[in-house]
Amino acid sequence: MNAGKKDEMKLFDGESAAVNDRSKSIRRDLLMRMTLVALAVALLVGVATYLIERQGIATAIEERTILGAELLRARVRQISRFSGEPWQNVVSRALDGLEEDMPSSKLGRFVFVEVLDVNGRQLASYPHNQGGAMAELIALARKQYFKANPGQIQLKRIHDSPVPGAVAVVDPVFDRKGIRVAQINGIFVLSAETISKFDRGLAVAVLTAVAIVVVTTLMIYPIIRRLIRRLSGLSIQLLDANLETLQVLGNAIAKRDSDTDAHNYRVTIYSVRLAEACAVEDAVIRRLIKGAFLHDVGKIGVRDHILLKPGKLTDEEYEVMKTHVPHGVDIIGQSSWLQDAGELIASHHEQYAGKGYYRGLKGEGIPLTARIFAIADVFDALTSERPYKKPLTVEQSLEILKRGAGEHFDPELLERFTAMASDLHGRFANDDVAARKEVADIIQRYFKTDLGVILEEAFTDSHSY
Repeated sequence: MNAGKKDEMKLFDGESAAVNDRSKSIRRDLLMRMTLVALAVALLVGVATYLIERQGIATAIEERTILGAELLRARVRQISRFSGEPWQNVVSRALDGLEEDMPSSKLGRFVFVEVLDVNGRQLASYPHNQGGAMAELIALARKQYFKANPGQIQLKRIHDSPVPGAVAVVDPVFDRKGIRVAQINGIFVLSAETISKFDRGLAVAVLTAVAIVVVTTLMIYPIIRRLIRRLSGLSIQLLDANLETLQVLGNAIAKRDSDTDAHNYRVTIYSVRLAEACAVEDAVIRRLIKGAFLHDVGKIGVRDHILLKPGKLTDEEYEVMKTHVPHGVDIIGQSSWLQDAGELIASHHEQYAGKGYYRGLKGEGIPLTARIFAIADVFDALTSERPYKKPLTVEQSLEILKRGAGEHFDPELLERFTAMASDLHGRFANDDVAARKEVADIIQRYFKTDLGVILEEAFTDSHSY
Protein backbone atom coordinates (compact mmCIF):
# COMPACT_ATOMS: atom_id res chain seq x y z
CA MET A 1 0.00 0.00 0.00
CA ASN A 2 1.57 3.32 -1.06
CA ALA A 3 1.96 6.36 1.20
CA GLY A 4 -1.00 8.18 -0.37
CA LYS A 5 -3.32 5.24 0.28
CA LYS A 6 -2.06 4.92 3.85
CA ASP A 7 -2.72 8.58 4.45
CA GLU A 8 -6.20 8.17 2.95
CA MET A 9 -6.90 5.25 5.29
CA LYS A 10 -5.68 7.32 8.25
CA LEU A 11 -7.64 10.44 7.30
CA PHE A 12 -10.08 10.04 10.14
CA ASP A 13 -7.74 8.43 12.71
CA GLY A 14 -7.43 9.91 16.17
CA GLU A 15 -10.67 8.58 17.60
CA SER A 16 -8.93 7.17 20.70
CA ALA A 17 -7.56 10.57 21.60
CA ALA A 18 -10.91 12.14 20.84
CA VAL A 19 -12.70 9.60 23.05
CA ASN A 20 -10.29 10.26 25.91
CA ASP A 21 -10.51 14.02 25.57
CA ARG A 22 -14.29 13.98 25.29
CA SER A 23 -14.61 11.51 28.19
CA LYS A 24 -12.44 13.70 30.40
CA SER A 25 -14.50 16.71 29.45
CA ILE A 26 -17.75 14.88 30.22
CA ARG A 27 -16.38 13.59 33.55
CA ARG A 28 -15.38 17.10 34.57
CA ASP A 29 -18.79 18.37 33.54
CA LEU A 30 -20.48 15.54 35.44
CA LEU A 31 -18.53 16.23 38.63
CA MET A 32 -19.25 19.92 38.36
CA ARG A 33 -22.94 19.30 37.86
CA MET A 34 -23.11 16.87 40.78
CA THR A 35 -21.31 19.39 42.98
CA LEU A 36 -23.81 22.04 41.97
CA VAL A 37 -26.64 19.61 42.70
CA ALA A 38 -25.20 18.94 46.17
CA LEU A 39 -24.98 22.65 46.86
CA ALA A 40 -28.48 23.25 45.52
CA VAL A 41 -29.95 20.40 47.58
CA ALA A 42 -28.13 21.65 50.68
CA LEU A 43 -29.46 25.14 50.06
CA LEU A 44 -33.01 23.90 49.54
CA VAL A 45 -32.88 21.71 52.62
CA GLY A 46 -31.41 24.56 54.62
CA VAL A 47 -34.09 26.96 53.48
CA ALA A 48 -36.85 24.40 54.10
CA THR A 49 -35.47 23.56 57.56
CA TYR A 50 -35.15 27.24 58.40
CA LEU A 51 -38.73 27.96 57.34
CA ILE A 52 -40.13 24.95 59.21
CA GLU A 53 -38.19 25.72 62.38
CA ARG A 54 -39.05 29.40 62.17
CA GLN A 55 -42.72 28.58 61.71
CA GLY A 56 -42.59 26.25 64.72
CA ILE A 57 -41.04 28.95 66.87
CA ALA A 58 -43.50 31.55 65.58
CA THR A 59 -46.39 29.25 66.43
CA ALA A 60 -45.05 28.69 69.93
CA ILE A 61 -44.58 32.44 70.48
CA GLU A 62 -48.08 33.12 69.15
CA GLU A 63 -49.57 30.52 71.53
CA ARG A 64 -47.66 32.03 74.43
CA THR A 65 -48.86 35.51 73.43
CA ILE A 66 -52.48 34.35 73.32
CA LEU A 67 -52.05 32.69 76.70
CA GLY A 68 -50.55 35.85 78.18
CA ALA A 69 -53.28 38.01 76.71
CA GLU A 70 -55.99 35.78 78.14
CA LEU A 71 -54.34 35.77 81.57
CA LEU A 72 -54.03 39.56 81.42
CA ARG A 73 -57.66 39.88 80.40
CA ALA A 74 -58.73 37.62 83.28
CA ARG A 75 -56.66 39.58 85.80
CA VAL A 76 -58.05 42.91 84.51
CA ARG A 77 -61.62 41.66 84.83
CA GLN A 78 -60.95 40.28 88.31
CA ILE A 79 -59.31 43.46 89.64
CA SER A 80 -61.91 45.71 88.00
CA ARG A 81 -64.79 43.66 89.46
CA PHE A 82 -63.45 43.81 93.02
CA SER A 83 -62.28 47.45 92.88
CA GLY A 84 -65.17 48.85 90.85
CA GLU A 85 -62.69 50.85 88.75
CA PRO A 86 -62.77 51.04 84.91
CA TRP A 87 -60.59 48.40 83.30
CA GLN A 88 -58.31 51.07 81.83
CA ASN A 89 -57.26 52.09 85.32
CA VAL A 90 -56.34 48.61 86.54
CA VAL A 91 -54.32 47.38 83.52
CA SER A 92 -51.03 48.48 85.06
CA ARG A 93 -51.63 46.48 88.28
CA ALA A 94 -52.77 43.45 86.30
CA LEU A 95 -49.68 43.61 84.07
CA ASP A 96 -47.29 43.86 87.03
CA GLY A 97 -48.40 40.48 88.34
CA LEU A 98 -48.64 38.74 85.00
CA GLU A 99 -45.12 37.33 85.00
CA GLU A 100 -45.87 35.37 88.17
CA ASP A 101 -48.94 33.77 86.58
CA MET A 102 -47.28 32.86 83.23
CA PRO A 103 -45.92 29.30 83.16
CA SER A 104 -42.16 29.05 82.51
CA SER A 105 -40.91 28.00 79.07
CA LYS A 106 -37.58 26.95 77.63
CA LEU A 107 -38.57 28.80 74.44
CA GLY A 108 -37.81 32.24 75.92
CA ARG A 109 -39.68 35.06 77.61
CA PHE A 110 -41.28 38.44 77.08
CA VAL A 111 -38.79 41.11 78.06
CA PHE A 112 -41.15 43.98 77.33
CA VAL A 113 -44.94 44.38 77.17
CA GLU A 114 -47.06 47.48 76.79
CA VAL A 115 -50.81 47.98 76.51
CA LEU A 116 -52.23 50.80 74.37
CA ASP A 117 -55.81 52.03 74.11
CA VAL A 118 -57.56 52.50 70.77
CA ASN A 119 -56.02 55.98 70.45
CA GLY A 120 -52.51 54.68 70.88
CA ARG A 121 -52.10 56.04 74.45
CA GLN A 122 -50.03 53.79 76.69
CA LEU A 123 -52.09 52.36 79.57
CA ALA A 124 -49.37 50.22 81.10
CA SER A 125 -45.91 48.78 80.40
CA TYR A 126 -43.59 46.18 81.89
CA PRO A 127 -40.87 46.32 83.08
CA HIS A 128 -40.86 49.90 84.39
CA ASN A 129 -37.11 50.40 84.32
CA GLN A 130 -35.90 50.29 80.70
CA GLY A 131 -32.30 51.26 80.10
CA GLY A 132 -29.22 50.35 78.08
CA ALA A 133 -29.67 47.72 75.35
CA MET A 134 -33.28 47.17 76.39
CA ALA A 135 -34.16 50.83 75.85
CA GLU A 136 -32.48 50.72 72.44
CA LEU A 137 -34.38 47.55 71.53
CA ILE A 138 -37.75 49.01 72.59
CA ALA A 139 -37.10 52.21 70.64
CA LEU A 140 -36.23 50.18 67.52
CA ALA A 141 -39.36 48.05 67.89
CA ARG A 142 -41.60 51.07 68.33
CA LYS A 143 -40.11 52.78 65.30
CA GLN A 144 -40.16 49.87 62.83
CA TYR A 145 -42.16 46.90 64.13
CA PHE A 146 -45.09 47.94 66.33
CA LYS A 147 -47.75 48.46 63.70
CA ALA A 148 -50.87 50.36 64.78
CA ASN A 149 -54.33 48.81 64.54
CA PRO A 150 -53.43 45.32 63.27
CA GLY A 151 -56.26 42.96 62.36
CA GLN A 152 -54.59 39.92 63.95
CA ILE A 153 -51.50 38.83 65.84
CA GLN A 154 -48.29 39.77 64.02
CA LEU A 155 -44.80 38.46 64.74
CA LYS A 156 -41.66 39.90 63.15
CA ARG A 157 -38.03 39.15 63.82
CA ILE A 158 -36.21 42.32 64.87
CA HIS A 159 -33.21 42.73 62.57
CA ASP A 160 -30.09 44.51 63.86
CA SER A 161 -31.36 43.91 67.37
CA PRO A 162 -28.92 44.64 70.22
CA VAL A 163 -30.42 41.59 71.95
CA PRO A 164 -30.07 38.25 70.06
CA GLY A 165 -33.25 36.37 69.15
CA ALA A 166 -35.67 39.29 69.63
CA VAL A 167 -39.14 39.06 68.07
CA ALA A 168 -41.68 41.90 67.94
CA VAL A 169 -45.26 40.86 68.80
CA VAL A 170 -48.39 42.93 68.14
CA ASP A 171 -51.69 41.56 69.45
CA PRO A 172 -55.04 43.39 69.06
CA VAL A 173 -57.53 42.97 71.92
CA PHE A 174 -61.26 42.74 71.14
CA ASP A 175 -64.27 42.72 73.45
CA ARG A 176 -67.06 40.16 73.29
CA LYS A 177 -68.78 42.14 70.53
CA GLY A 178 -65.67 42.05 68.33
CA ILE A 179 -64.81 45.70 68.89
CA ARG A 180 -61.09 46.44 69.29
CA VAL A 181 -60.52 47.97 72.70
CA ALA A 182 -56.75 47.78 73.12
CA GLN A 183 -53.44 46.65 71.61
CA ILE A 184 -50.66 44.69 73.25
CA ASN A 185 -47.13 45.28 72.00
CA GLY A 186 -44.41 42.97 73.19
CA ILE A 187 -40.84 41.87 72.64
CA PHE A 188 -40.14 38.16 73.02
CA VAL A 189 -36.52 37.04 73.28
CA LEU A 190 -35.63 33.47 72.45
CA SER A 191 -33.52 31.64 74.99
CA ALA A 192 -29.89 30.82 74.20
CA GLU A 193 -30.86 27.15 74.30
CA THR A 194 -33.56 27.68 71.66
CA ILE A 195 -31.22 29.64 69.39
CA SER A 196 -28.51 26.99 69.75
CA LYS A 197 -31.00 24.22 69.05
CA PHE A 198 -32.26 26.06 65.98
CA ASP A 199 -28.71 26.53 64.61
CA ARG A 200 -27.79 22.89 65.30
CA GLY A 201 -30.94 21.63 63.61
CA LEU A 202 -30.26 23.76 60.56
CA ALA A 203 -26.61 22.63 60.34
CA VAL A 204 -27.52 18.97 60.81
CA ALA A 205 -30.20 19.14 58.10
CA VAL A 206 -27.83 20.79 55.60
CA LEU A 207 -24.97 18.40 56.35
CA THR A 208 -27.32 15.43 56.10
CA ALA A 209 -28.54 16.60 52.70
CA VAL A 210 -24.97 17.07 51.44
CA ALA A 211 -23.96 13.66 52.80
CA ILE A 212 -26.88 11.99 51.05
CA VAL A 213 -25.97 13.63 47.73
CA VAL A 214 -22.27 12.77 48.15
CA VAL A 215 -22.96 9.15 49.03
CA THR A 216 -25.41 8.82 46.15
CA THR A 217 -22.88 10.38 43.80
CA LEU A 218 -20.13 8.01 44.93
CA MET A 219 -22.45 5.10 44.30
CA ILE A 220 -23.69 6.09 40.84
CA TYR A 221 -20.65 7.95 39.49
CA PRO A 222 -18.70 4.82 38.44
CA ILE A 223 -21.79 3.54 36.64
CA ILE A 224 -22.33 6.85 34.87
CA ARG A 225 -18.64 7.02 34.01
CA ARG A 226 -18.71 3.61 32.35
CA LEU A 227 -21.84 4.53 30.43
CA ILE A 228 -20.27 7.81 29.30
CA ARG A 229 -17.14 5.98 28.11
CA ARG A 230 -19.27 3.56 26.12
CA LEU A 231 -21.43 6.36 24.76
CA SER A 232 -18.37 8.38 23.75
CA GLY A 233 -16.88 5.37 21.98
CA LEU A 234 -20.10 4.61 20.14
CA SER A 235 -20.49 8.28 19.23
CA ILE A 236 -16.97 8.39 17.80
CA GLN A 237 -17.68 5.25 15.79
CA LEU A 238 -20.87 6.80 14.48
CA LEU A 239 -19.06 10.01 13.60
CA ASP A 240 -16.26 8.09 11.90
CA ALA A 241 -18.79 6.13 9.87
CA ASN A 242 -20.42 9.36 8.75
CA LEU A 243 -17.07 10.95 7.91
CA GLU A 244 -15.96 7.90 5.97
CA THR A 245 -19.24 7.99 4.06
CA LEU A 246 -18.57 11.64 3.31
CA GLN A 247 -15.08 10.84 2.08
CA VAL A 248 -15.99 7.77 0.04
CA LEU A 249 -18.99 9.36 -1.62
CA GLY A 250 -17.13 12.54 -2.48
CA ASN A 251 -14.06 10.71 -3.76
CA ALA A 252 -16.10 8.28 -5.83
CA ILE A 253 -17.70 11.00 -7.91
CA ALA A 254 -14.45 12.98 -8.07
CA LYS A 255 -12.61 9.99 -9.57
CA ARG A 256 -15.42 9.36 -12.00
CA ASP A 257 -15.23 12.95 -13.13
CA SER A 258 -11.46 13.44 -13.33
CA ASP A 259 -9.67 10.23 -12.33
CA THR A 260 -8.44 11.87 -9.11
CA ASP A 261 -9.90 12.81 -5.76
CA ALA A 262 -7.18 15.37 -5.00
CA HIS A 263 -9.49 18.16 -6.13
CA ASN A 264 -11.83 17.48 -3.20
CA TYR A 265 -8.99 17.75 -0.69
CA ARG A 266 -7.60 20.97 -2.15
CA VAL A 267 -10.91 22.81 -2.43
CA THR A 268 -11.73 21.76 1.13
CA ILE A 269 -8.45 23.22 2.38
CA TYR A 270 -8.80 26.41 0.34
CA SER A 271 -12.40 26.89 1.48
CA VAL A 272 -11.68 26.30 5.16
CA ARG A 273 -8.67 28.61 5.21
CA LEU A 274 -10.70 31.36 3.55
CA ALA A 275 -13.54 30.83 6.05
CA GLU A 276 -11.08 31.01 8.95
CA ALA A 277 -9.63 34.24 7.59
CA CYS A 278 -13.17 35.63 7.64
CA ALA A 279 -13.72 34.45 11.25
CA VAL A 280 -16.60 32.19 10.25
CA GLU A 281 -18.21 30.17 13.06
CA ASP A 282 -17.15 26.55 13.53
CA ALA A 283 -20.66 25.24 12.85
CA VAL A 284 -20.66 26.97 9.46
CA ILE A 285 -17.20 25.60 8.67
CA ARG A 286 -18.43 22.08 9.40
CA ARG A 287 -21.19 22.57 6.84
CA LEU A 288 -18.60 23.97 4.45
CA ILE A 289 -16.37 20.89 4.81
CA LYS A 290 -19.24 18.50 4.12
CA GLY A 291 -20.40 20.54 1.16
CA ALA A 292 -16.89 20.87 -0.28
CA PHE A 293 -16.43 17.10 -0.30
CA LEU A 294 -19.86 16.46 -1.79
CA HIS A 295 -20.33 19.49 -4.04
CA ASP A 296 -20.47 17.43 -7.21
CA VAL A 297 -22.10 14.29 -5.81
CA GLY A 298 -25.07 14.88 -8.10
CA LYS A 299 -22.89 14.16 -11.14
CA ILE A 300 -23.43 10.50 -10.37
CA GLY A 301 -26.80 11.03 -12.05
CA VAL A 302 -25.28 12.49 -15.25
CA ARG A 303 -24.56 10.07 -18.11
CA ASP A 304 -20.93 9.46 -19.05
CA HIS A 305 -21.22 10.72 -22.62
CA ILE A 306 -22.03 14.16 -21.18
CA LEU A 307 -19.98 14.11 -17.99
CA LEU A 308 -16.81 12.84 -19.69
CA LYS A 309 -17.20 14.63 -23.02
CA PRO A 310 -13.79 16.15 -23.88
CA GLY A 311 -15.18 18.98 -25.98
CA LYS A 312 -17.64 21.78 -25.37
CA LEU A 313 -21.15 20.78 -24.36
CA THR A 314 -24.12 21.68 -26.50
CA ASP A 315 -26.88 23.79 -24.98
CA GLU A 316 -29.00 20.69 -24.45
CA GLU A 317 -26.08 18.82 -22.86
CA TYR A 318 -25.31 21.80 -20.62
CA GLU A 319 -28.89 21.80 -19.35
CA VAL A 320 -28.51 18.12 -18.50
CA MET A 321 -25.19 18.85 -16.76
CA LYS A 322 -26.86 21.49 -14.59
CA THR A 323 -29.20 18.87 -13.18
CA HIS A 324 -26.34 17.55 -11.07
CA VAL A 325 -27.25 20.26 -8.54
CA PRO A 326 -30.80 19.04 -7.73
CA HIS A 327 -29.55 15.44 -8.02
CA GLY A 328 -26.95 16.21 -5.34
CA VAL A 329 -29.49 17.81 -3.03
CA ASP A 330 -31.76 14.78 -3.40
CA ILE A 331 -28.92 12.37 -2.64
CA ILE A 332 -27.70 14.01 0.56
CA GLY A 333 -31.28 14.74 1.62
CA GLN A 334 -31.64 11.08 2.50
CA SER A 335 -29.04 11.43 5.28
CA SER A 336 -29.84 13.51 8.36
CA TRP A 337 -26.13 13.98 9.03
CA LEU A 338 -25.36 15.23 5.51
CA GLN A 339 -28.40 17.44 5.03
CA ASP A 340 -26.64 20.61 6.09
CA ALA A 341 -24.22 20.20 3.18
CA GLY A 342 -27.22 20.89 0.95
CA GLU A 343 -26.87 24.69 1.17
CA LEU A 344 -23.50 24.50 -0.59
CA ILE A 345 -24.46 21.73 -3.00
CA ALA A 346 -27.60 23.62 -4.02
CA SER A 347 -25.80 26.93 -4.49
CA HIS A 348 -22.19 26.34 -5.53
CA HIS A 349 -22.93 27.35 -9.13
CA GLU A 350 -24.79 30.53 -8.18
CA GLN A 351 -23.09 33.79 -9.22
CA TYR A 352 -22.85 36.97 -7.20
CA ALA A 353 -24.68 39.02 -9.84
CA GLY A 354 -27.50 36.48 -10.02
CA LYS A 355 -26.62 34.85 -13.36
CA GLY A 356 -25.82 31.41 -12.02
CA TYR A 357 -27.93 28.34 -11.40
CA TYR A 358 -29.89 26.50 -10.01
CA ARG A 359 -32.11 29.16 -8.43
CA GLY A 360 -30.57 32.38 -9.71
CA LEU A 361 -29.61 33.69 -6.27
CA LYS A 362 -27.54 36.84 -6.01
CA GLY A 363 -25.33 38.70 -3.54
CA GLU A 364 -25.66 37.76 0.09
CA GLY A 365 -28.77 35.77 -0.80
CA ILE A 366 -26.27 33.07 -1.76
CA PRO A 367 -25.25 31.08 1.36
CA LEU A 368 -21.85 32.09 2.73
CA THR A 369 -20.52 28.55 2.37
CA ALA A 370 -21.36 28.56 -1.35
CA ARG A 371 -19.80 31.99 -1.92
CA ILE A 372 -16.59 30.83 -0.24
CA PHE A 373 -16.52 27.53 -2.07
CA ALA A 374 -17.12 29.09 -5.50
CA ILE A 375 -13.82 30.96 -5.26
CA ALA A 376 -11.86 27.90 -4.06
CA ASP A 377 -13.47 25.65 -6.68
CA VAL A 378 -12.75 27.89 -9.67
CA PHE A 379 -9.23 28.66 -8.47
CA ASP A 380 -8.37 24.98 -8.18
CA ALA A 381 -9.96 24.22 -11.55
CA LEU A 382 -7.89 26.94 -13.21
CA THR A 383 -4.60 25.88 -11.59
CA SER A 384 -5.12 22.14 -12.16
CA GLU A 385 -4.41 20.05 -15.23
CA ARG A 386 -7.43 18.49 -16.90
CA PRO A 387 -7.70 16.27 -19.99
CA TYR A 388 -8.89 19.25 -21.98
CA LYS A 389 -6.52 21.94 -20.57
CA LYS A 390 -3.14 22.74 -19.10
CA PRO A 391 -2.90 24.33 -15.63
CA LEU A 392 -2.71 28.10 -15.42
CA THR A 393 -0.30 29.88 -13.13
CA VAL A 394 -1.47 31.37 -9.86
CA GLU A 395 -1.13 34.86 -11.32
CA GLN A 396 -3.16 34.00 -14.42
CA SER A 397 -5.82 32.31 -12.34
CA LEU A 398 -6.14 35.21 -9.90
CA GLU A 399 -6.42 37.64 -12.79
CA ILE A 400 -9.37 35.66 -14.15
CA LEU A 401 -10.96 35.56 -10.70
CA LYS A 402 -10.56 39.32 -10.28
CA ARG A 403 -12.33 39.92 -13.55
CA GLY A 404 -15.27 38.02 -12.06
CA ALA A 405 -15.39 40.06 -8.83
CA GLY A 406 -18.90 41.37 -8.28
CA GLU A 407 -20.19 39.27 -11.18
CA HIS A 408 -19.31 35.67 -10.37
CA PHE A 409 -17.62 36.09 -6.98
CA ASP A 410 -18.18 37.96 -3.73
CA PRO A 411 -15.59 40.78 -4.03
CA GLU A 412 -14.77 40.95 -0.30
CA LEU A 413 -14.20 37.22 -0.04
CA LEU A 414 -12.13 37.25 -3.24
CA GLU A 415 -9.90 40.00 -1.87
CA ARG A 416 -9.16 37.93 1.24
CA PHE A 417 -8.50 34.81 -0.82
CA THR A 418 -6.12 36.64 -3.16
CA ALA A 419 -3.84 37.38 -0.20
CA MET A 420 -3.45 33.68 0.66
CA ALA A 421 -3.79 31.96 -2.72
CA SER A 422 -0.08 31.72 -3.58
CA ASP A 423 0.85 30.18 -0.24
CA LEU A 424 -1.97 27.62 -0.36
CA HIS A 425 -1.18 26.67 -3.96
CA GLY A 426 2.52 26.28 -3.19
CA ARG A 427 1.86 23.95 -0.26
CA PHE A 428 -0.89 21.72 -1.62
CA ALA A 429 -1.33 21.97 -5.40
CA ASN A 430 1.32 19.39 -6.21
CA ASP A 431 1.53 17.47 -2.95
CA ASP A 432 -1.40 15.13 -2.46
CA VAL A 433 0.10 13.67 0.72
CA ALA A 434 0.32 17.10 2.34
CA ALA A 435 -3.23 17.89 1.24
CA ARG A 436 -4.60 14.67 2.75
CA LYS A 437 -2.76 15.30 6.02
CA GLU A 438 -4.05 18.86 6.15
CA VAL A 439 -7.63 17.69 5.65
CA ALA A 440 -7.11 15.09 8.39
CA ASP A 441 -6.05 17.89 10.74
CA ILE A 442 -9.07 19.96 9.71
CA ILE A 443 -11.40 17.03 10.33
CA GLN A 444 -9.87 16.46 13.77
CA ARG A 445 -10.25 20.10 14.71
CA TYR A 446 -13.79 20.71 13.52
CA PHE A 447 -15.42 17.32 14.02
CA LYS A 448 -13.72 15.64 16.97
CA THR A 449 -12.78 18.28 19.53
CA ASP A 450 -16.32 18.70 20.90
CA LEU A 451 -18.24 15.65 19.88
CA GLY A 452 -21.31 16.37 21.98
CA VAL A 453 -21.96 19.73 20.34
CA ILE A 454 -21.40 18.36 16.85
CA LEU A 455 -23.69 15.35 17.25
CA GLU A 456 -26.43 17.48 18.76
CA GLU A 457 -26.03 19.96 15.93
CA ALA A 458 -26.03 17.24 13.30
CA PHE A 459 -29.03 15.26 14.43
CA THR A 460 -31.32 17.97 15.77
CA ASP A 461 -31.00 20.66 13.11
CA SER A 462 -33.12 20.39 9.98
CA HIS A 463 -32.34 22.07 6.70
CA SER A 464 -34.28 22.52 3.50
CA TYR A 465 -33.03 23.83 0.19
